[in-house]
Amino acid sequence: MKRENAQAAKQLTTAKLTPQGAVISLAEASLLKKSGYGEVEGDFLTLTRVETLYLLDRGKIRVVDEQGKEYSLKELVDFYAKYDKDIWLKHLVYSDLRKRGYIVKQGFREEGIEFRVYRKGAEVGKEAAKYLVVGIAEGTILDVSELQSLAERAQKAGKELILAVIDRQGEITYYDVSWTHL
Repeated sequence: MKRENAQAAKQLTTAKLTPQGAVISLAEASLLKKSGYGEVEGDFLTLTRVETLYLLDRGKIRVVDEQGKEYSLKELVDFYAKYDKDIWLKHLVYSDLRKRGYIVKQGFREEGIEFRVYRKGAEVGKEAAKYLVVGIAEGTILDVSELQSLAERAQKAGKELILAVIDRQGEITYYDVSWTHL
């Protein structure tokens, strides 16, 4: 049994851990790239933190650090939480959207938008994202002027703003947010 697990681990694509996510050599990452994961940087496919968590959780990659230590999902969440306290909530939203068949890319953090979401079957790079998604935990106080600003920016960009509210059980409810001037 241990030998079977070791052989299975060898067949998985190996991702090298970074504080921002992980990197995989392009030679090993063609299928992941074709499936809408990561961004090409030189000879590597660079994954975001949530992409790395999702692919590890789905058994598509193994994640190792500089010393060759392999990370479990819990260890990886703990590692990334040092850099982003909301990483688990982001992982839940990202995973839910991916499981629904959407292509999900990192949003514009400086603008408070966590994810750009492409329609099902879209080709990233050839089509623009259809949705901008912001995730919040249930019970979080949300500043209305901030929500207004996000909605206005989304409308100006021709995209729909979606608010993903994550409850205490990890269930997600999506709300379409728009802004109307009266």
